[in-house]
Amino acid sequence: MPRRKSRMTSFVLTVLFGPLGLIYSTVVGAVLLSVLAILTFPTIVGPIACWVFAIAVGDHATYKHNQDYEEWLTFVKPKI
Repeated sequence: MPRRKSRMTSFVLTVLFGPLGLIYSTVVGAVLLSVLAILTFPTIVGPIACWVFAIAVGDHATYKHNQDYEEWLTFVKPKI
């Protein structure tokens, strides 16, 4: 059964761990941004951009997950 995800937890994880913190929010996003950060490692700008982008992606993915969860709840729970 799915559960709500905390946007604060997503924020803290992505601030502390960058793209790897996205595993909480979106595994695919975590893998893609981690690979991109590794490939652009020789330029310091690439990993920093990936880190900042990971924060935004994590928040959006968590927000979208919670929206989908609320829709699922209204579908599954009968209205009284």
